[in-house]
Amino acid sequence: MKLSYPMAPSNGVQTLRPALQAALQTQGFGINRQFANAVPSKISLSEPYRGYSLSLEDLTQGKGLKAATQGNWHYLVFSDGTTIADAELAEVHGNVEFSSLNHGAMAPATVSALNLAENSASLQGKSYELRVLFVSALHFVAIWLHANDAGNEDIIIPIEPTPKSLASTQLYNEAKLLALLTPAANQTKKLFDADTTGLLGS
Repeated sequence: MKLSYPMAPSNGVQTLRPALQAALQTQGFGINRQFANAVPSKISLSEPYRGYSLSLEDLTQGKGLKAATQGNWHYLVFSDGTTIADAELAEVHGNVEFSSLNHGAMAPATVSALNLAENSASLQGKSYELRVLFVSALHFVAIWLHANDAGNEDIIIPIEPTPKSLASTQLYNEAKLLALLTPAANQTKKLFDADTTGLLGS
């Protein structure tokens, strides 16, 4: 399996470096042990890839991956070869700005999902663009392998923090994924529509 990446923002790494340095110095709440122990000189970054989002309305209206809207840039952060965080850059008026640094399970789960794909016989010899897919209302996150070649299907691999009750970490094609997500989206939308407090979905 071969991965490709979209054209990176020209100043992405330069924008991230100061934010990472500051995070290492402040040791803020919620950091993991690997990040806390990271040595700045051993920090490295993956190639950047884009986040995409599907809304409840997209799913309840029967829309698929083509309806996903493009979001932030994502970089995996490594320390001495260990995945320690997921860093995000947002595009604002044509420029990129630091958005967030996720120290949770998402970054190592991304690497695990890519290893799963790499070891899948069905994906050998195929080329995909790496993406990450979000359905925020369902707390759904997945690695999205967007097929570069006509005739190949896109592959989606749910990762943490996706609820295990919704989807497990395995390879799904678009049809199988939508078969899981659409009923959950319909149920969640009914709850939102019935809510009179205005608290759900806020």
